[in-house]
Amino acid sequence: MSKKTVIIFALILVQTLAGAKDELSLAGKWQVSLRPPPSADAAWREIRLPGTLDDAGIGEALALKPELTLQVLTRLQRKHIHIGPAWYRREVVIPENWRGKQVVLELERVLWESRVFVDGVEISREDSLSTPHRHDLTAALKPGRHELILQIDNSEILPDLSRHHTRKYQARHDTALAHAYTNHTQVMWNGALGFLRLAAIEPDAIKTISAHPRVSPGFSVQIALAFDSAAPKSKTRNAATFDLVLRNAAGKQVAAATKSFLPNKTGDSLEAAWTLPEGSVRAWDELAPHLYKLEVRAPGKSGALASTTLGFREIAAQGSELHVNGKRVFLRGTLECAVFPLTGYPATSVAEWKRIIATAKEWGLNHFRFHSWCPPDAAFQAADELGFYLQAELPHWSLLVGQNKKSWNYLNEEARRILTAYGNHPSFVLMSLGNELQGDLDLLNKLVGELRAEDSRRLYTTTSFTFKKGHGRSPEPQDEFFITQYTKDGWVRGQGVFNEKPPSFDNDYSHAAKNIKVPIITHEIGQYSVYPDLAEIKKYKGNLVPLNFIAVQNDLKAKGLLKLADKFTEATGRFATLLYKEEIERALRTPEFDGFQLLGLQDFPGQGTALVGMVNVFWEGKRFIKSSEFREFCSATVPLARLPKAVYERGETVSAAIQVANYGNDINPAVIKWRVKDQAGKQMASGQFDKQEIASGGTVDCGRISVAIPGSGPAARWTLEVTIDGTPYRNHWNLWVYPKETTPVPDNVTYTRTLGEALTALSAGKKVLFNPPVAQTNGIDGKFVPVFWSPVHFPEQPGTMGMLCDPKHPALKNFPTGEHSDWQWWDLALKSKSVRIDGLSVTPIVRVIDNFARNHSLAAVFEARIGNGRLLFCTIDLDADLQTRPPARQLRNSILGYMAGDSFNPKTEMKPDELGGMILSN
Repeated sequence: MSKKTVIIFALILVQTLAGAKDELSLAGKWQVSLRPPPSADAAWREIRLPGTLDDAGIGEALALKPELTLQVLTRLQRKHIHIGPAWYRREVVIPENWRGKQVVLELERVLWESRVFVDGVEISREDSLSTPHRHDLTAALKPGRHELILQIDNSEILPDLSRHHTRKYQARHDTALAHAYTNHTQVMWNGALGFLRLAAIEPDAIKTISAHPRVSPGFSVQIALAFDSAAPKSKTRNAATFDLVLRNAAGKQVAAATKSFLPNKTGDSLEAAWTLPEGSVRAWDELAPHLYKLEVRAPGKSGALASTTLGFREIAAQGSELHVNGKRVFLRGTLECAVFPLTGYPATSVAEWKRIIATAKEWGLNHFRFHSWCPPDAAFQAADELGFYLQAELPHWSLLVGQNKKSWNYLNEEARRILTAYGNHPSFVLMSLGNELQGDLDLLNKLVGELRAEDSRRLYTTTSFTFKKGHGRSPEPQDEFFITQYTKDGWVRGQGVFNEKPPSFDNDYSHAAKNIKVPIITHEIGQYSVYPDLAEIKKYKGNLVPLNFIAVQNDLKAKGLLKLADKFTEATGRFATLLYKEEIERALRTPEFDGFQLLGLQDFPGQGTALVGMVNVFWEGKRFIKSSEFREFCSATVPLARLPKAVYERGETVSAAIQVANYGNDINPAVIKWRVKDQAGKQMASGQFDKQEIASGGTVDCGRISVAIPGSGPAARWTLEVTIDGTPYRNHWNLWVYPKETTPVPDNVTYTRTLGEALTALSAGKKVLFNPPVAQTNGIDGKFVPVFWSPVHFPEQPGTMGMLCDPKHPALKNFPTGEHSDWQWWDLALKSKSVRIDGLSVTPIVRVIDNFARNHSLAAVFEARIGNGRLLFCTIDLDADLQTRPPARQLRNSILGYMAGDSFNPKTEMKPDELGGMILSN
């Protein structure tokens, strides 16, 4: 082809591209039927789209009652449910000026399959779970009036694709767990969400702009244009010239150029590289999310043929470190599991996603992992604007990867659809092929390699962890980052670790992470259950009903425990906060780590009602903690204290290394101050370190503190506070200080470990501290950490949720404690059982909170009268190894001191056989 011919073609091309797309919104009134047309009994009803059958109240009505059954506690319940096809129809009028143009129906989000009929004839079918459905109706929609019917089927179209089915939930439609298709988070809705429109497109219009920015060595962008053409591809393989304009977020032009676009290697798009003038643009990251609009124009014309938003951002694995624009980052993430409790379906508005992401940022996060689903474009737009890192995933949670060839081919196509639809967003930094995948991992590695070769704008991993034997402890060959719970050298998250090792604040996971050669991110840390906040019930004014919460409320009321519900929520919430704090700080103390992913900051309403969040399902903070408190230990900059233990004895020295984990801006100069105070606020010691620079990109050692504890004095709770002067960054840790002495049993108190001796002494009218051996106590095994995830999903757990104490009770006068479990309860909880006091009139001094699926009234310490005797019953071991167990020794001292005085005078009564029932027979 001659140069003159190329120029003529380019002029023709850009002329036809001007005003390339006309749109007709189809939002508004439609008719819907659950029976196929033209069946005589098809019952058409009015419905509004975008929307769902749930919105319209169409489907099988909810018949469940609020009872503590597996089905009720499984998840939030839909007021109406319909699984299967539904037909939506309306008339459309195609204008005359659309003649000769391509006519496309665009549905932003459908679950799962959409088929389109025009005037009774099927024209098109689409089935993406992650990207808009785009139906080419050119051949059928000529100018004039037409009947348009959408058949939308929310059945499980490909069962081997998005399912991780569990036998725990046998109820219909409850076994599928992957969040792209499930009733546990977003529901299996039927309808159409987001934009719903017909578009008339000029021949050879630009279909997509793919922008690949570079930050180093200098700002540039590689641009690829794909064309929406029914003509032979050879027509779009010729070079063409376009004007390029770059505008900042305020709309101001910052750069312009005219570029010749050449065919790429495969001939399916035109490409050009543009090096930006020095100083014209700035990089995008979480701290400075600079965005630009790239416009592609016909030469000499003012209107844009096509445009896209982009940010100049490069993400890379520099060895085992994660870098954005050459600067090390640390991902403070949570899972986003498509939880939308009013509608049951994902938001498609930028405003709503901004609200969600802004809330996550308020709680110190900078990252979402979308668990086994990919959100609508609005989520990426919001994250772009607010500076937030996103990980999208294929709609995939399978143990049988590759077994079904049709499903695997679908996933290959879906991955490329996701990259095409959302690839320009700078917030889209990571991609995983799914959650906890098993099966043919060679196929996963192959696909990751292909995707990286096709689009290198983000990092890829084969799976977000895997339980597959022989895998999961080290990265797969194609992994550019590694999400895991453990490595071949050990665990990289808490949970069981916190039950097994005495509390300290100096541990990290360096040993387990040392041999991982790519960035490592911890998988689903936390999962500490919080008791339901029954005040949430009134918030459900949409498509879902909290029968699970109502059932818990009814059960508590029937058992006389409803008045304690708020205290249960607050005590378990404060306890969970402490555990999340140590989880996050251990991650920050590990220099080899590149981030964590909580499960989660937000409650998860399904899989047995997993209330593991610091915020509820509505992204509202719970009453027991403020975001400012959470940011003390979850922020871009966090002071840390490496304390070797939480419990001290009089005469010891508190010694700690002070550090700052800083992934925000450099702080120079920084003045680190510290102080230790007691529970009354009295300052015990203080100091500060010399001015220093706290550079961004890791953990900085600031110095050591040493505080001598006086040899004599009462039991006390001390608090170490560390602040960076002149900044909002501060953190604190509670420490417990105990005397070394063991109080002898007073002459007027009988201490016994046997039921017979206790009953004999009680019958004689004596004061009795009955402390049976843990193994002989008829109760629930003691555990320090609360319910993991959900007592319904994992019913084999002991299933308690921590302590609820009465700190003002005189029995605890000399045992400093709050109302909830804290680290000084660690040994006490593990060496105990909790006994059922259902139906008894006794009020526990130390109550153990049962899980919400049972709601037993449980006690570890209570008092009562038996005949003329006065009993204090304690299921915590107050006898063994007291010299090495300061909290047990001090609790015993405090209880005995109380019992020796006249104030020990229980009012409630119980019978000897009721006490006997709490002891196991030989």
